[in-house]
Amino acid sequence: MDLKTSFALYFVSLALYVIVLTAMALADKRVIGTRWLAYSVLAESIKMALQVMTGAIPRVLTTMVANELNVVAFFAMYMGLRWFMQREPLRSRIWPTVMLVMMVVYSGMFLLHIPYAYQVIATVSLVLCGATVWMLWQQKEERFQLPAQITVGLLVAHMGLALYRVVLAIDVYRRGPDWRTPIEDARWAYSMLAIVMLANCLLIMYVWFAAAEMYSAVEATAGIDALTGCLNRRALMRLAAQELARSERTGMPLTVVAIDLDHFKSVNDTFGHAGGDATLCAVVALLQDLLRPVDVVARTGGEEFLLLLPDTDAVSGAKVVEGLRQAIDAMELEYEGRVIRTTMSAGVTQGIPRSDSWTAIMNRADRAMYGAKHAGRNCVVVDEQVLKLPRRVIGVPDESPRDETRPAGSVSALRLIRKRQG
Repeated sequence: MDLKTSFALYFVSLALYVIVLTAMALADKRVIGTRWLAYSVLAESIKMALQVMTGAIPRVLTTMVANELNVVAFFAMYMGLRWFMQREPLRSRIWPTVMLVMMVVYSGMFLLHIPYAYQVIATVSLVLCGATVWMLWQQKEERFQLPAQITVGLLVAHMGLALYRVVLAIDVYRRGPDWRTPIEDARWAYSMLAIVMLANCLLIMYVWFAAAEMYSAVEATAGIDALTGCLNRRALMRLAAQELARSERTGMPLTVVAIDLDHFKSVNDTFGHAGGDATLCAVVALLQDLLRPVDVVARTGGEEFLLLLPDTDAVSGAKVVEGLRQAIDAMELEYEGRVIRTTMSAGVTQGIPRSDSWTAIMNRADRAMYGAKHAGRNCVVVDEQVLKLPRRVIGVPDESPRDETRPAGSVSALRLIRKRQG
């Protein structure tokens, strides 16, 4: 296969990848990295189109402009992958400015027929490749580890071939004033074929990065309750398993709270489902505002919620939940000129070390919550099984790592349970 045929096939591949990446960028405009990668492939496509027409159009287009488009493609690649790795714009405009200056210098050297112009533009491409390799090598996100490692290998191989062609170009400059690549020299053709093969593999990596990001976004969205924005049951199950494993590993307590809004049907009947939805959203916003960032709020049913309070024992957790109950009891939600009020009943339990399962914990939290319902609603009840545990297992409230500046209130529900036990 000759070089022009390889260029033509590569150009077709580039056109297809431009379409694919553009479609992916339009599908989710928040993924800015995909857009940059589409720009990179577009610049590479134009470069290839110019190189395919070598001999039919002026050399200034097939060589000078093509080499500059190569730099643009690598810069767009760096920006796209940077978005996936770091999600931040460039902190300084110094390096883009230096790149533009080097491109202008290269253009002047080429037009004025000054030797070693190719080395100047190749240096810019090599620096961009090196910066990309360094960035990818430092990334830690698990979803990007494999594509990043493969991309690093491809870019290192590309840099090796580029350096090889820089050495070949030095020999061309020494041959005479024409400075054209000798047609009979197979080293140029084979090295370019190898670069084209590596570039095809890079295109696959671009799609891999974009697909990994989109899959992650879909997975995250699938774990979010569409109405309130908190976690849904599916995401809660996954996170609860992780927190239970961490609790077993570290020996720190994990408190689980089941919450049900009282008489919520009357809210829907009085204010309509839109009023009920507004109430649910207001309750979730209040819970998230009063809890710590590490605490988890999940909607498990219509008006039912579950809280995970890591590194918190059940007694301390009951104090926190009592504060939440008081806040919801005092909440007044204005809706269409009227005020919506609601209350909550909550059941608090805690994971029991080395003898518990998530199903058992949820069942105990539900039983405690229904105990709060039977006790007259608008109260907090702690699981009796947890209260019977030795204090060293439950945890001492004063030594809890929980931030005691968070909501705290009376523990009348605890006293209620203890009276029943007595």
